[in-house]
Amino acid sequence: MKAAVIQTLTNAKGTPVNQVARSLARVNNSIVNIRTANQKAGSKYWFDVTPSFYSSVHFFIFACGTPSTVYVFPTVDLKQLLVGASLGGQKQVPNFTIFSNTNELEPAGSGGIRKSIVQYLNAFALIP
Repeated sequence: MKAAVIQTLTNAKGTPVNQVARSLARVNNSIVNIRTANQKAGSKYWFDVTPSFYSSVHFFIFACGTPSTVYVFPTVDLKQLLVGASLGGQKQVPNFTIFSNTNELEPAGSGGIRKSIVQYLNAFALIP
């Protein structure tokens, strides 16, 4: 699915997207972290983010099941959305759930408090 997301991004930006590492790509002068998740439970998609990327990427892209449901977050915005998120997995990194049916993000351990992310849905225009 990552290749399809890169193609969608290429089409949306009208410029080549060059993969520079397994999960990193360059769009013009911006570095983006591209993550994909297959459907796991209804409209829920689980992700995590490696905090070291906050200083090395400009945008995070999370594709939920298809390349037509993509959330594009400027790094500063995603960092703010994940303040206080519980850590998990082998690397102990912030985890969160995206609910694609309601365009909401729920940081792990937030007690069910969700934040609207509708403005980031397919927001490729945020990437200069």
